[in-house]
Amino acid sequence: MKTGVNLHKRRKIALKVLKIAVGSCMAVAVAQFFNLQYATSAGIVTLLTVQDTRRDTIRLAVERLFSFLVSVLLVFLCFRYIGRLDWVNYGVYIFLMVNVCYFFGWQNTISVNAVMGTHYLLTPDYSINFAANELVLIAVGTSLALIMNWRMPSNLKILQSDIRKIEDNMQQVLLELASYLEEDFQEEYIWFDLDKLEESLHQGLERAHEHAHNTLSDEDHYYIEYMEMRLQQCALLQALRYRVWRIHEMPSQAKIISAYLGYLAKYVHEKNIPDRQREELQQVFDQMKLQPLPKDREEFESRAILYHVLLDLEDFLMAKQKFTDQYIRSKHAHKHL
Repeated sequence: MKTGVNLHKRRKIALKVLKIAVGSCMAVAVAQFFNLQYATSAGIVTLLTVQDTRRDTIRLAVERLFSFLVSVLLVFLCFRYIGRLDWVNYGVYIFLMVNVCYFFGWQNTISVNAVMGTHYLLTPDYSINFAANELVLIAVGTSLALIMNWRMPSNLKILQSDIRKIEDNMQQVLLELASYLEEDFQEEYIWFDLDKLEESLHQGLERAHEHAHNTLSDEDHYYIEYMEMRLQQCALLQALRYRVWRIHEMPSQAKIISAYLGYLAKYVHEKNIPDRQREELQQVFDQMKLQPLPKDREEFESRAILYHVLLDLEDFLMAKQKFTDQYIRSKHAHKHL
């Protein structure tokens, strides 16, 4: 999976580099076509505005517009209405502009605003026409960035493949835990596979966020919620593994839980609603209550750990139940169920 992930990242980086190069080139050409002063700055604006996702690019474009308006006011204050000493005026402008950008969370616009300040430093023209020239430079640069990022490669097929692999890996972990409770499996394999599952889930969540930011659709938050639900389940399995690791000698009741884990593994898939699995778990609780009392302290402690394992499995099912209930109530449920 790591090879596939690295290949995906390399392709994404290569595509972004290509977009920056083409977009910057086109921005300069458009600015020169309209005879704008400092036309090359439009290419810099494009370079700095192209982001990893469409949503981030749109957000940065909007921030550039607002920060430009504020920066023009600061330019007039620092260059026109303060005593004429160019490098001091520019320093005061940078100080005020950076503070304003940090205050509003516009840090990514600082570099472009700094370049605009140098234009006023080199061309002390405070007319409306020169301000319009700067605004058009930013408009051209951000527009080309938006065009370059308007069509983004979809992660949908990759996400769906991630879901299948994650579910296969989770089923494998549950079966390994079942075998471990039967004292028929080496524990290091369970720990390795569980850690690998958690790593895959974090990668899947990252791609889910990227997909949602590129599609700009609330519907695609489904994949984010799904990955977060599986991460919650994975955390419960991590807690469960540390519990069973503390058992020095497995009591006979461990086989009851082992059988349930084997049963549960078959139902770890996206569309399953765990009502039946919760009922079966309740039967396991009832069955455990009918078991004879522990014979000694060690067995008592081991049985107590097994009881907490059942509570972890209950939370495991509740995580999926909450996700399913929330999704069924959404207006897009029929597209996935």
